[in-house]
Amino acid sequence: MTPSLSIVIPTFNESGNIAPLLAEIDDTIDARTAVEIIFVDDSTDDTPEVINQESAGRRGSVSLIHRAAATGGLAGAVADGLRVARGSWVVVMDGDLQHPPSVIPALIAEGERTGAHLVVASRYIPGGDHGGLSGRHRVLASRLSTLAAKVLFRRLYRVSDPMSGYFAVRRTALRTDRLRPVGYKVLLEVIVRCQIRRISEVPYGFRERVTGDSKSSVREGVRFLRHLARLRVSTGSATLAGPREA
Repeated sequence: MTPSLSIVIPTFNESGNIAPLLAEIDDTIDARTAVEIIFVDDSTDDTPEVINQESAGRRGSVSLIHRAAATGGLAGAVADGLRVARGSWVVVMDGDLQHPPSVIPALIAEGERTGAHLVVASRYIPGGDHGGLSGRHRVLASRLSTLAAKVLFRRLYRVSDPMSGYFAVRRTALRTDRLRPVGYKVLLEVIVRCQIRRISEVPYGFRERVTGDSKSSVREGVRFLRHLARLRVSTGSATLAGPREA
């Protein structure tokens, strides 16, 4: 059966998060929905084995892409997942439980209600919360990255959280052959390279990490800024529309 919903989850040493994540997805997604879950894994621990164990006997499809080389980092893993996704809607979320699966139905419903091609789960609109960002330096880094993105791509000013790693996109809006991802921020890459213009948002609360290590670091921050500059140069003015008004 062709799925109506694909969920792409990049993982790196997340073995302790796999079982509770799958359980939350099961609790959230209506049993009548044809769903596929695609793990794209760059782990050096036993995460692939845990994914295979926890996938046995589940309803719906669970597939694992274990990459021998982590080309493009987390964003590269997401791009590889997007390329094989078959659902009419594709949700991208992290595997560290900081993105609550309970938001998935709201993402899809918002897209269907507004006709948006992409729906961002935002920490920075009413009802959202960035409390899971540990430490002032991560909050500051998130804010500065958001500001830099909006300065270089001015029509993003109406996207409150362009650094979000949690979003839903219509598969028909994707142009995966255009993606050139680097680092751990993929949303901006998808919006710019795929020239997505009809965007909406829903709020969510960014949760505390349960297990595993954060992928955020000074090195990744510098990598992101370099990628942002290359993206700006390669796409020119990158005329983008902000979120579609309801």
